[in-house]
Amino acid sequence: MPSRITRLMGRMAPERRSRWVLALFSVGCVAATCFHFLMTFLYVAPWNHVYDSTSSLVNGYMNPYFRQTWDLFAPDPVDYNPHVLVRAKVGDRETAWVDVSERELALIRGHLLPGRASRLAAGAKQMLNRANVVPVEGAAEEGKGQDPVLQAKAVRHMRAVATLAALAEWGPGVEAVQVKTEDRIYPRFADRADEGAGEVVRKVYAWWPPANVSAGAVERWKDAVR
Repeated sequence: MPSRITRLMGRMAPERRSRWVLALFSVGCVAATCFHFLMTFLYVAPWNHVYDSTSSLVNGYMNPYFRQTWDLFAPDPVDYNPHVLVRAKVGDRETAWVDVSERELALIRGHLLPGRASRLAAGAKQMLNRANVVPVEGAAEEGKGQDPVLQAKAVRHMRAVATLAALAEWGPGVEAVQVKTEDRIYPRFADRADEGAGEVVRKVYAWWPPANVSAGAVERWKDAVR
């Protein structure tokens, strides 16, 4: 088909060929614009079944360069620094906590266009908060609804991130993974000179069996994050 179109355009007069090229370019621009606005609409709209069935496509397109939040328009700027920590059961021992977020932040610092790996743990934490998954230590958000479908999806996503981090750190002997989130809240500007101001809000989630991830995914995680 491309060769037939090429031969057809080759027989056209230069003026007509230019009009065809301009028309095709215009149609492509309109289609790309419509697709972008559709993805943006699905991304910022409240959760719905259409988004649930297309979330991998929508998130894959929007993150990290077109990510949308309301923080830009809020009267108060973001006042906390979120972190995701992972540990694992390897044989008969429990490992120490590893701060995955710090390693992701290292991919952002000094890079104008960081890769998607720099947002995986942060995005998974956001899904846990949005679904209000109940931790085993720390409190769920009062008055916030709990959707079992959304919770299962959030746990599945975080399990995959935690498994990648654990296998990259401790090898194939990982039998279970656990996640701890920390929101390191900044004090108000008037109190920031006080070293004791501010607080850390922690949530520890249940032990989960490792997700089924490929060896290739683990190697790509090592290359990107470690």
